[in-house]
Amino acid sequence: MTHDPLTSPATALTARAEYHADWHIYIDDPVDGPLGYCTGTGPDEDFDPDAANRALERAGWRVTGPWTETPPRAEAPFTTTVEKAGRSGDTTG
Repeated sequence: MTHDPLTSPATALTARAEYHADWHIYIDDPVDGPLGYCTGTGPDEDFDPDAANRALERAGWRVTGPWTETPPRAEAPFTTTVEKAGRSGDTTG
């Protein structure tokens, strides 16, 4: 049996929040490649997890874990887990 990422159950991916001129969320999707989404929060505003969740949901992602603050030297100051909406293995539609 071969693994088809378009029809196989979803694997949780890491989403990371980074601040540039404002807050963005980045995901390294194994199918679509590197993706980035603007949260609409910033400049000079604190990270807003709800705004990040809304940006991801509009883009077709489901947040599956809490946003976690990372250690100071980490790649991004906040991370969470996500999966592509509609790929959780649910066959009910």
